[in-house]
Amino acid sequence: MEKNNSWKKLIEFTIAIVAIATLAKMYYEAKLLDLTIGILNLEFGGKSIHRVSCKSLMYIMRNSEPDQLFTEEMKSDGWKLTDVYGRGHLFERNGEEILVIAREHLGRYKVFEIQNKHYFLSLEEA
Repeated sequence: MEKNNSWKKLIEFTIAIVAIATLAKMYYEAKLLDLTIGILNLEFGGKSIHRVSCKSLMYIMRNSEPDQLFTEEMKSDGWKLTDVYGRGHLFERNGEEILVIAREHLGRYKVFEIQNKHYFLSLEEA
């Protein structure tokens, strides 16, 4: 009886690990797909900066473009740049602050990832 119990626990543990790995892979692939669509919009859509998607909380632009382009995009949504900490940009609007991290992607693009989900929720309400 004890042997059956240990097998059952092993199977349950294995199923849990597989489920977690599957969810993580789906999340990563969704971000990759969103970034690919963003790159296509930059290259073939004539855009300088592109809001990747509401679920990924990212903007993408060419590495050759100045960061000010991103700052202006945020300003048009009502956000004011308050400080820059290395790759981190701190924005404020109506007493709420958000942190945006700039990362290089494929050496040719910059990705600005917003660390606060409320930012995109406010975009959907507008």
